[in-house]
Amino acid sequence: MSINHLSIGKEIMRIELDNREKHLIHEYWYTASKEMQSQLLNTRRKTIDIEYEQLQDLVGFLAAACNHCRNKTLAAELDQLCDRLEAEI
Repeated sequence: MSINHLSIGKEIMRIELDNREKHLIHEYWYTASKEMQSQLLNTRRKTIDIEYEQLQDLVGFLAAACNHCRNKTLAAELDQLCDRLEAEI
């Protein structure tokens, strides 16, 4: 992970994700910005650039999706992704 500082003072984190992880995020983070959706849908790109506050928001959405998921396999996937992203915070 690397952190870049923009001129407006917000921290941007670059996080490596595989295409399955990006698909899960796109599927369950329905408030993601259009720019973020574009990053998630780009299968050639192996990273996303995300602000710290956005990452916290994302983890909350994934945790909620995991807690309400009826499919145990999907719940385990979401939980693992959530844990991985929480480690970046």
